[in-house]
Amino acid sequence: MSRKSSTSLTEGVPSTTKAVLPPYEEPNSPPVKLDLEKPPLGVEEPDKNVKLKYPKSVFFIVVNEFCERFNFYGMRTVLTLYMKQILDFSEDKATVLYHTFLMFSYFTPIPGAILADTYLGKFKTIAILSCIYAFGSIMLAVAAIPNFLPQTGFSMTGLLIIAIGTGGIKPCVSAFGGDQFVRPQQDRQLEAFFSVFYFSVNAGSLISTFITPILREDVHCFGDDTCYPLAFGVPAILMIVSIVIFVAGKPLYTIKKPEGNIMGEFFKCIGHAINRRFKSKGEKRDHWLDFASDKFDKQLIQDVKRVLAVAFVFIPLPVFWALYDQQGSRWTFQAMRMNGDLGGFVLKPDQMQIINPLLILLMVPLFEAVIYPCFKKSGLLTPLRRIGCGLVFCGLSFVISGFLEIALEPTYATIPADGRMQLNFINTLPCQVNVTYRVTDKNGDLSIKANEYEFVQDLEADQDIFASAFLENADCGGYLQFNGGFSTGEVKLGKGGGTKGYSILITERENELTITRLNNEEQLDKSDTGDPSVAFFVDDNTFQEYAGLNITMRQKTKKKTYEYIYVLNDTAATTPEVEYIVQTEYQKTEIGTYELFYNETPVGKLENLIQGGVYRVVIQKALNESDFYHVMTVEVTPPNSVNILWLLPQYFVVTVGEVMFSVAGLTFSYSQAPTSMKSVMQSIWLLVNAFGNLIDIIVIQFQSDMSQADEFFLFAGIMGIAVIVFTAMSWNYKYVEDEKKENDNEKKRLSAASNHKTDSSSSSSSSDEEDETKKGEKNKAFSE
Repeated sequence: MSRKSSTSLTEGVPSTTKAVLPPYEEPNSPPVKLDLEKPPLGVEEPDKNVKLKYPKSVFFIVVNEFCERFNFYGMRTVLTLYMKQILDFSEDKATVLYHTFLMFSYFTPIPGAILADTYLGKFKTIAILSCIYAFGSIMLAVAAIPNFLPQTGFSMTGLLIIAIGTGGIKPCVSAFGGDQFVRPQQDRQLEAFFSVFYFSVNAGSLISTFITPILREDVHCFGDDTCYPLAFGVPAILMIVSIVIFVAGKPLYTIKKPEGNIMGEFFKCIGHAINRRFKSKGEKRDHWLDFASDKFDKQLIQDVKRVLAVAFVFIPLPVFWALYDQQGSRWTFQAMRMNGDLGGFVLKPDQMQIINPLLILLMVPLFEAVIYPCFKKSGLLTPLRRIGCGLVFCGLSFVISGFLEIALEPTYATIPADGRMQLNFINTLPCQVNVTYRVTDKNGDLSIKANEYEFVQDLEADQDIFASAFLENADCGGYLQFNGGFSTGEVKLGKGGGTKGYSILITERENELTITRLNNEEQLDKSDTGDPSVAFFVDDNTFQEYAGLNITMRQKTKKKTYEYIYVLNDTAATTPEVEYIVQTEYQKTEIGTYELFYNETPVGKLENLIQGGVYRVVIQKALNESDFYHVMTVEVTPPNSVNILWLLPQYFVVTVGEVMFSVAGLTFSYSQAPTSMKSVMQSIWLLVNAFGNLIDIIVIQFQSDMSQADEFFLFAGIMGIAVIVFTAMSWNYKYVEDEKKENDNEKKRLSAASNHKTDSSSSSSSSDEEDETKKGEKNKAFSE
């Protein structure tokens, strides 16, 4: 996941006494090396050899950043699952709201920086907005408590407040840390600070990304199987701690007054130029920004031109963040549909997000020390080419995720369409049964082997269901004799509702073959948590209602014993009515193998429950009237059979893309911006992320009934278009360094031409003088 930050918006304002601090990128990029500028002529350069003590105040800033990042990334990690599981939003709606939250989080840094630089200063801005931030975090945690507050309204309000707070302080914290150092005497210490600051961001995000999913799922509170109040509450507590620590360091801080804001001048210059261009009809200028020359300094206009030239190249770049930020939304939901069992440890779907920052820490040094130096001499990987390669790798990761989604589709629940239904024929007998069914527009024949089942899908709903079952002969596997009859004849099984599935049991009553439909529908959808779902049929002709009977599932592990109890009170409604059949509700369980107990009598095992599976278990008392119980498992919906580690290839590829794109993009935007506009350029870089999330919102809102695989391929296609546009727009871009070389060469050429002209003129004068001398000598000689 991307950990992005920027410096305050006045950090790029030129000064004669201090250099411009580079922006801080968190944590996907290593801190950019400081661009230490020499003071201008006439200003005495401070003595770099003077040793100053390391400012103790930065300790409070680093710890503050750790706690704040723990809060933000911990909350963000579980956010989409909270929206789906607790707020009961669809995956599409949860995804849209998630990206709306991120979009606001990257729009608000600009007003936050203006507030700090123009009105309050960095310290007050951080302190005030952090309090607002903490209030939003507390509101979200409290809203997660069931039956306490209107959950949806308070949750959305809390997220809006968090977006204002986290975005507002984003451009201030690292810059405030930089203010604690005296430059240039403490330049080395300042670089060390940014490294520690970078580490604190990584540490906070990594730890919280691992811990909050555990708090979410492994802790049960307020009667729920999950504990989102704790998953949001612990990060909120750390946010409060961060404020206390930050304010406690005030006596030690170097607090600078607001110095004004270059962002305002930037927009005023553009606005004035546009206004004058339309009013000054017939007047021509080399560049439309030159219309602002009547009010703004020529150098400012040139700087604005340079910023707009870089911003023009940035136009296709939001597509990168549109894809990249889906790690917390679409890719997390994709992980929910996979099997996280790693043999003794279950990796939760939201914990997969930790892979990206881990790979970042490994790849950044590798690229900087090995890969980039290999290409440096050839000049193949210029910053813009690195950005282009990052776009390509990011798009490729979505091609991989699309193909993975295709591999997952066979494991998805099959939900009948509107007006259609599904029938599950379950043969509980120890011999093969032949079945004929008829539902208006569709009929067919089935041969169901002993203790097996068959599904019939896409049948017309709300129509009479007819079925008949018969045996080849009266002998049923040498276990049971159907002396009374081994054919049911055609039986009317009632009507089934649309989008539902129903179980039809084939069993025995009084030595006669019997077929009946359970009137209560089956659960077809997988659980919203990804856990297995288990329910039971009991077929026991000795069953007595309300006799305190129950079924117990029990699994003992080294750490814990899992036990689930199903109370058996009354018999199920069936069509036609058949006595002594009990149907339980579904419960979510842990994965693994369970011992089954019927009224504390061991009856068998339930083998290998897997994440995502929906299981209907039939416990049948022996039909030959012995004390034996037979256990049969029906897999209503297939489990998540594809292991979650198959997500690693797409995470690896997108991380390669991020290392190339994010680091190169930040460096490019900083190096190509004029000194006075570096902060403006970093603000534009943050807006690239905001607009990327806006793309997600638009695409997901307007895509209609598209499969998840097709949506992944769609985003990959959008990225392909973005790569082509970016290549075309950046093809003729001239780097500042190249323009400087061209200008220097032009100056040298003009200087050489001028010298040549002077030399020629001098040579001509010398020749004339020599001619006059010779002529005089001739005349003299002649006169003599």
